[in-house]
Amino acid sequence: MTTMTTPEPAVFAPTDRQRQLWKALESRAPESGTAIVGYGGAMGGGKTRALVELAIETAASFPGTRILIARLRYTDLRSTTMAEFYRCCPEELIIERRQSPPESVVLRSCDAGSGAPASVHFRHLTDWRGLGSEQYGAVFIDEAGEVPEAAALMLVTRLRHPAQPFRYFVAASNPWPGWFERWFVRRELPEELFDEARVRLAFIPARIRDNPWLPPNYEQVQRLLLPEDWVERFVDGKFESFVGLVYPSFDRLRHRWDGALPPFARYVGGLDFGGLAEHHHFTAGIVAGLTDVDAVCGPDVLIRLDEFEERGPGVIERLERWMQSWQERVGGGRISWRADRSQQAWISRMQRRVMIEPSDGRPHSVNVGIERVQRWLQWDAERAPRSYYRPTMRRFPERMLEYRWQSASEGDGVIPKPRKVDDDLLDADRYMHEEADRRRPRVVGLTPLRVLW
Repeated sequence: MTTMTTPEPAVFAPTDRQRQLWKALESRAPESGTAIVGYGGAMGGGKTRALVELAIETAASFPGTRILIARLRYTDLRSTTMAEFYRCCPEELIIERRQSPPESVVLRSCDAGSGAPASVHFRHLTDWRGLGSEQYGAVFIDEAGEVPEAAALMLVTRLRHPAQPFRYFVAASNPWPGWFERWFVRRELPEELFDEARVRLAFIPARIRDNPWLPPNYEQVQRLLLPEDWVERFVDGKFESFVGLVYPSFDRLRHRWDGALPPFARYVGGLDFGGLAEHHHFTAGIVAGLTDVDAVCGPDVLIRLDEFEERGPGVIERLERWMQSWQERVGGGRISWRADRSQQAWISRMQRRVMIEPSDGRPHSVNVGIERVQRWLQWDAERAPRSYYRPTMRRFPERMLEYRWQSASEGDGVIPKPRKVDDDLLDADRYMHEEADRRRPRVVGLTPLRVLW
């Protein structure tokens, strides 16, 4: 006998996992505050349904509040989250539906006599800076792994609508490296300060087996057809398994150099110049020491010593001071720098003070550079890597773990390209490796690094 799918009831009946989401948002009335909640993991775990049901309930519970439902791209938002919202929202609650972009809907509250209906707004986050003057009582982000961290931070600042004293920030995501993983899975936010600030943080993992409304063979089909790393991420919901990493061999511990620094044969650096406004790309720099082939380390080893990643007014002057400080730290030894060929104006300015050359810049040079970095990173049971970073470098390992290739919807499907999201430091790292491989001079004497760690 064929097992039939249990039909999803017309009236929302939350699963046990979805109930945990509602519990995380229970207000400590009459105290105001903010709940920051992540709901993530496997596909099919009921994340989108939970978000739209929460939005409907929030609108009904807080007369006059304003609610945002967002996703990175509007086309995806409209065909998925918005479609689910209108499928689930009772017609009798809808007072008005405004089609002009950004689309919104006005809903009745439970307190019919308040005279203040709530509104739900649908926005994409490809250009999130336009949200700077908005205020919301609740923000719901679907597929948050696609969304830049800056957009998420901006939306946290928009949680100030007076009609909703206990405000919600809820993000749903499949496992992707990035801010969602850092906020909710690795718990890197300053939670020790949250109670004083009246902030509640929670993470609710989602699994396929939590959703009884899926076809009975849904999970089995995925396990049969998907490659192993997809199963770990999309079926098991493991955040430590990511699809499409640019540097899959990078390991936070294996590539960290914790011991004393060896003598270096020479020093190399990479630079990537960004804009001068707060919302522009970062200006980035990275400097490393190279040992000699005959040194005590065996084969020549590259150890990244420091990083620079800043933006905004005055960033070039700060970069120059950082570079000068390292010129002095290496005991007068010259650092050979390399920078993006397309930024010739900045290169010309820097050449007055330091030894700097433009990068290769030929077709496919990005992928060639990535392959070069990967060769220095590679290791196995019998061979140690030849590339490391110092533990004082905080941004570098995060950028490496979050750097991934474009998805099919982001790229042109012809030449694989990495995502252009906070990649400036890794661009600088790639230029540095190009300089490291450019020439291998015969070393007469090794240069110590004159700095106390």
